[in-house]
Amino acid sequence: MRPGLLFLVSAGVSRRPFRSLIITLSVAILTALLASSALIDRASRAGLDRGLKRLGADLVAVPRGLDQDVARSYLSGKPSTFYMDEELEDRITGFRFVERTSAQVFIRSLTGASCCSAWNVFLIGFEPATDFTVRPWLDADSDRSVGPNQVLVGAAFDLAPGDTVRFYGQVFSVAGRLDPTGMGLDSAVFIPLESVRLMALESPGKALAPLELSPRAISAVSIRLRPEADGGLPPYRAAYELEQAVPEISVLQPDELLVKTQANLARVLAGLRAGSYAVWPLTALLAGLVFALAANERTRELGLLRAMGARRSFVFGLIFLEAMGLAAAGAVVGLGLSAASVLMFSRLIAARYEVPMATPGTVELAWVLAGAAVLAIAAGIAAALYPAARAAAQEPYEAMRRAE
Repeated sequence: MRPGLLFLVSAGVSRRPFRSLIITLSVAILTALLASSALIDRASRAGLDRGLKRLGADLVAVPRGLDQDVARSYLSGKPSTFYMDEELEDRITGFRFVERTSAQVFIRSLTGASCCSAWNVFLIGFEPATDFTVRPWLDADSDRSVGPNQVLVGAAFDLAPGDTVRFYGQVFSVAGRLDPTGMGLDSAVFIPLESVRLMALESPGKALAPLELSPRAISAVSIRLRPEADGGLPPYRAAYELEQAVPEISVLQPDELLVKTQANLARVLAGLRAGSYAVWPLTALLAGLVFALAANERTRELGLLRAMGARRSFVFGLIFLEAMGLAAAGAVVGLGLSAASVLMFSRLIAARYEVPMATPGTVELAWVLAGAAVLAIAAGIAAALYPAARAAAQEPYEAMRRAE
């Protein structure tokens, strides 16, 4: 590429800052919309995939009719409190297609109470002896053993092993921190079931308000099924059999979390995608109009260039490169805005729309951002093609005569 052409491109951009700013901002807005919708889509898929692995159970049994409540809690981290008798776990364990079970109890910390270190937190009581869903996700710096007065905290908490927390007046030591998943469980605190029972028993004398919990109460039963080759059933069939035989329960399947997430995600992406579809042609139209006006203003300049021996391809390249440079600058700005916004508000998006959010892989992230940038730059370049071709087609004498 000739230095003279680059000089003229740079001069053309700097001499008309308002025009350049309009095109750059238009492309930046388009890029931000495209990239944001793609990033949220990929981040939610990554979060759901990681979260389902973290769930660790083939099925989750809860009191009849409350399967959507527990799904909402898993996705958003908003506490749900409901209970059933622990006798139901024994009945579930008796099915031949069930390999193992582990009970959990859901409670929430008090709000506005000094007896709780954090307010309105999802507290999950679990049984360390039978657990297969929580401890496998401890980070590398954590001890996998959990004592009676210890807790495990989700990745959203800025706590390290050895720190202390207080719930219902009971002081616990942090035994470990779980790896991030992007799901609501990142905002949960996991307490051994024995400690939950003791906390409820002692809460009338230690807490601002007592924790009312029956000694036999549980909230959910995580279920791992036998392999089908070993007499097990597929999850959908096992869920049906359990609900028919134990009418007091509803059974949540991981696929239901996928369906719920996709429905919630559709609401988030609908507005962003509608905006992208509307802004893309508007960006191309606006950029085309601006370049057409600019080419008309520079008719004499372009005619002189042609008279001095510049080829048609030189004139075409001059306008085309201006468009490419401005579109690329806008794409960079838009990508920065999009990435910053999604990262900054990811937890808010996850909580508001009940979708899991996790950072996609580096390669996938690069492809998403590159795709959004290419589409946005294409709008700017496409808009400049006609003005550039029209300006290049003019004869030198005709161009200078029209400019007079």
